[in-house]
Amino acid sequence: MFRTYLEQTGEYTFRFLEEDDVDKAFELCAREQVDCVLLDYELPGLSGLDFLRRLRAEEGYLRPPVVMVTGRGNERIAVEALMSGVSDYLVKSEVTPESLFRAVRNAVEKEDIRKRFTEQRTRAGLAEERLQLVLEVLNHGDALVVLDKDFRVLFVNSSQERLSGRPRTQILDRNFWEVWPAAAEPSSKFWIEYHRAMRERVPVHFEEYYPPRDLWVDVSVYPTRDGGIAVFYRDISEKKRSEELARAEERRRTDFEQQLIGIVSHDLRNPITAISLGVASLLRREDLAERALKTLVRIQSSAERASRMVRDLLDFTKARLGGGISLYRMPMELHHLTRSVVEETRMSFPEREVRIEATGDGQGEWDSDRVAQILTNLITNALKYSPPETPVLVRTLGDGESVVLEVHNQGLPIPLAVLSHLFEPMRRGTSQADSAGRSIGLGLFIVDHIVRAHGGTIDVRSTASDGTTFGVRLPRKPPEHTRLRN
Repeated sequence: MFRTYLEQTGEYTFRFLEEDDVDKAFELCAREQVDCVLLDYELPGLSGLDFLRRLRAEEGYLRPPVVMVTGRGNERIAVEALMSGVSDYLVKSEVTPESLFRAVRNAVEKEDIRKRFTEQRTRAGLAEERLQLVLEVLNHGDALVVLDKDFRVLFVNSSQERLSGRPRTQILDRNFWEVWPAAAEPSSKFWIEYHRAMRERVPVHFEEYYPPRDLWVDVSVYPTRDGGIAVFYRDISEKKRSEELARAEERRRTDFEQQLIGIVSHDLRNPITAISLGVASLLRREDLAERALKTLVRIQSSAERASRMVRDLLDFTKARLGGGISLYRMPMELHHLTRSVVEETRMSFPEREVRIEATGDGQGEWDSDRVAQILTNLITNALKYSPPETPVLVRTLGDGESVVLEVHNQGLPIPLAVLSHLFEPMRRGTSQADSAGRSIGLGLFIVDHIVRAHGGTIDVRSTASDGTTFGVRLPRKPPEHTRLRN
């Protein structure tokens, strides 16, 4: 009957789910999205009021809404049903399609209103919670000042009171520039950026020093909807002081290294040069005894070694200061230079075999002295860290727009733990000290910087089966942006 009545209204399309079993009816309410329940007071095994109590106990609230119908027009039952939460109560003998439709429609609309009210209240509660949380964070973090379009102070938080050293009673409703006159100088960032944010309605961010409080502050300014601005302050004084101390320390270090360059360049090089010239002059004499000749050769060798160390220290210091390795490029032939360097190295290692392989075009624009420095260092290292009975192979190869230089030696591989730091200063390919005292551990660091100054690359491959190979690739010509500088 109820179904027929509702279908006769024609105003709404209803989907009906019917159950005669109480437990199945509960399942249906839990499983389906039911908008309204038409509940008979007389149910198998229990009353409609018992059904309501069970529904309330399990769901916590009468969802969906319930319209109860009964065959008895009992006022007590009607009152009890309404007090139990039903939306409406109808007597079967008095039900008409219009009254039934009206009861169902009212129940559904009341539930919709309740849902909207609950959602709005929930959103309002969450918004209030979020606002309280934000204010709490701000009170313990960034300082906040809110200004209207006339720069009148509308709000300050407790962090702002602590930062400014003023209670809010001295700040609220006053003009910002009157409260903080030191910020009102037309040249100050406060004045410039606040007015820009107010005028252009854009957020701004800057750092500025506030002398009256001896404070450095990080300032973020945001336009507000009412035409004013919200200003957040963060005290960065400690950070700024640490940065200034670091800059002062860096300046002291740089000044010291510049002085060191001057000392090494002049005060050490000059006497070494005088020693070398004196020895060379004496070696030209023909009346030297054999013992004196050997002594002079040792002095000459020591002077050359000292000169190389001075050069390495100068290059190292310049590289650490960021000046890089200076180059004097000129056209040259790599194969010819390589043969010359190998011949000079053989004089220091007469008992060792050094082989040369040269293929392709070796022409290019490089600093010949610096390239010779690369070759000398790599070949010397290969001889020092390989078995005496094994040869060292030096290859040069013209390869398109570049030339490739490789130095290979056999022997124990460079440990993996060392490979990643090999081109750092004071590092060597093995843990063995330089027994000849010919190195201070700067060679590969300087080689790397010379290669990069030429716009090239360097790599190393080292295994027990294949030995160790240092490979250098140099472009034949410098890039246009570096050609004029060099």
